[in-house]
Amino acid sequence: MAKPPNHFLAGIRRLYSKQSFSRSNPSAPVFRNLCSNPSPIHPPFPKLPFDSHLGELLFKPSSSNALLSRILSPKPFNSRRFTSVSSFKLPPLPSRSFSAKSFDAKGSLVEKPLTAVKEVLLRYREAVGLQMEAFWSRNYLILVGAGAAALCIVLWRIMFGVASTFVGLSEGMAKYGFLALATAMVAFSGMYLRSRFTINPDKAYRIAMRKLNTNAGILEVMGAPLSGTDLRAYVMSGGGPKLKKFKLRFGGKRCFLIFPIRGSERKGLVSVEVKKKKGQYDMKLLAVDIPMSNGPDQRLFLIGNEEEYRIGGGLISELRDPIVKAMAAEKEFEVLDDKEEEEDEARELAEAERKQREEERRVEEAEKKQREVENLEKATT
Repeated sequence: MAKPPNHFLAGIRRLYSKQSFSRSNPSAPVFRNLCSNPSPIHPPFPKLPFDSHLGELLFKPSSSNALLSRILSPKPFNSRRFTSVSSFKLPPLPSRSFSAKSFDAKGSLVEKPLTAVKEVLLRYREAVGLQMEAFWSRNYLILVGAGAAALCIVLWRIMFGVASTFVGLSEGMAKYGFLALATAMVAFSGMYLRSRFTINPDKAYRIAMRKLNTNAGILEVMGAPLSGTDLRAYVMSGGGPKLKKFKLRFGGKRCFLIFPIRGSERKGLVSVEVKKKKGQYDMKLLAVDIPMSNGPDQRLFLIGNEEEYRIGGGLISELRDPIVKAMAAEKEFEVLDDKEEEEDEARELAEAERKQREEERRVEEAEKKQREVENLEKATT
């Protein structure tokens, strides 16, 4: 019978000695854990495929060829033997899990104080803004005057410094001359700004009359030429410098004007709405109310429509009522004027008669005294 080679048996013994040493000295934490908690079903360490035949190989060498063929023959791999090793898991590390609810709660806790701080700051900002607007509305004339004076001083010092650098002037003439020039510049600037942002009712009246006298429809209905009167009513709204949200703004100024006109055939009442826009007169409404003998009054719109007429809660209609009443009471005013004139004439006549009687009385008294003097002279002679 052939014996297995010696070097092969030596390798088998060396491998077996290593396996027994690793089982007797489990130094690794994995081996310690497996040895301390052995599985009741599977052994703590899996057996290799040749462990079951190692004794036969060492102690029964009679059938060495059969044993070698048996050892070297491949066997199907059994996964159950490695379940204990593969199922081993390290203890879980401490970790923090953040859920959506906890994140939302923390976010809301962070957002709530921020929103509260923002609301408080907004309230304080609104309160400060209202206080500044009230102070501006009460004292804007004083502030504008102070600003104009400061601007005069700044211009004066700049012009005086520039002129003294290049030209040799006497100190008194330069100071007062440039002060007058700076004052004139500021005054003209103020006048320009006032003319740009304010509305002149007389100019609005002239613009409206020019448009009426050049409209063929109005001239056909009322008869040419059209003439106005001195009776006018107007209301100004808006305009002027305003402090809003910490910004200086110039509001648009509006003028609501109403006046009667007279043509060769009919009379009418003109309603005008004018707005100052970029220094120009922008007419929003131009309408004429013409009273008709048979039927209601007829309203003709040259510019605008009924919505523009009702703007401002019917402000033009409120202005229209006193003008219409004044026009209706015109005859009554004429009668009263005639009566007052007659009374004045009667009073003047009575006063003249009284003065004439007093004059006649003084003349008579003077003549009487003169006769008495003459009689006394005759008696003495």
